[in-house]
Amino acid sequence: MSREKLKNSIINVTQEIDQIVDDMINISRMIGGSFGTAHRRCGKPNCWCSDKDKKGHPFVRITFNEQRKSKTKAIPVKDKEWIKEMTDNYKKFRLNFQKLRICENKLNELLNEFEQEVKKETKSLRDYLKEL
Repeated sequence: MSREKLKNSIINVTQEIDQIVDDMINISRMIGGSFGTAHRRCGKPNCWCSDKDKKGHPFVRITFNEQRKSKTKAIPVKDKEWIKEMTDNYKKFRLNFQKLRICENKLNELLNEFEQEVKKETKSLRDYLKEL
């Protein structure tokens, strides 16, 4: 790739990195974990959920890891939308982290290629360096 194309590619990747980082630091609140709905039986013998064919009462929960152990926490119904937004923010943050790593690897490759190209061009300026 030519030196000018490499420069443009490097600039494009750094702009992409800037955008990703900007998206990440503009997330003001997040909670790590997965939001979901599950079902449980209440344990009352006369309740409809005591029927083995029924799923049970639905409840909103967040599942997360704490000290390498999976934990679940029930969430009040009034906070259902909030907790969903907070876990979605976390997912966006982590996804951007993956994108950032890919861009950083691409930037490293481009900079290595740029370095080789500049060294090659510099050596061509002197006859005694062409063989190096």
